[in-house]
Amino acid sequence: MTVYLGSDRQCTAQHLTATHATVSELTKKIQGRVHKLYMDNYFTSPDLFADLATKRIYCCGTDQPKRKGMPEDLGPKRMK
Repeated sequence: MTVYLGSDRQCTAQHLTATHATVSELTKKIQGRVHKLYMDNYFTSPDLFADLATKRIYCCGTDQPKRKGMPEDLGPKRMK
């Protein structure tokens, strides 16, 4: 068992954020089986959701419109 103690920069690659690497590490054992994962806006990102979808882990969660990688049509100026 691995206990999450905050963002660990040692396990992140240059193309992954710390939260992306953390969620990927925590979901290693359930890859390949269909699962639904719910998370808050701290962890949600389009890149993470796409990565997990390729592993048959489907996600739902709140988002931050200004987060890097979010589509422009979901930005704060468009959503009124």
